[in-house]
Amino acid sequence: MRWLLFLLPLVSSFAWADDSKKRPTDEERGKELYERHCVACHGATAMGDGPATSALVVPIPDLHGQVKADKATIDVVEFGRGAMPGYEASFDAEDARRVLKFMSSADAPKPATPSPGAPPGAPAAAPQPADPDGDVTTPE
Repeated sequence: MRWLLFLLPLVSSFAWADDSKKRPTDEERGKELYERHCVACHGATAMGDGPATSALVVPIPDLHGQVKADKATIDVVEFGRGAMPGYEASFDAEDARRVLKFMSSADAPKPATPSPGAPPGAPAAAPQPADPDGDVTTPE
């Protein structure tokens, strides 16, 4: 009976240890992997404007709003294609799916582009309202 009293604090400490180590959600894991492995080339919003792109020979495609977590795209992430390296040594197909799901769910709207002929740093042109016929109206 005495040995049970000795084991009680030990067993309860293991129960507390499990609570502190929660598993990340799929979205959290996808975001973590994207930030670690992908953002340098693909950029924060998958527009192909990451900080490493100026040093690359091959342009990075703008994948903003075009990412799917299908088998073919998972294979590209895992095994690479063209100039893109594969990440099979870093994560498995489930992690590749998590990265792609994060990319597709984290799609922010593309930044507005400045008006043609506007000086650098000028604010983007406001979208013009359409009339009922679907034609763009000009401001007066």
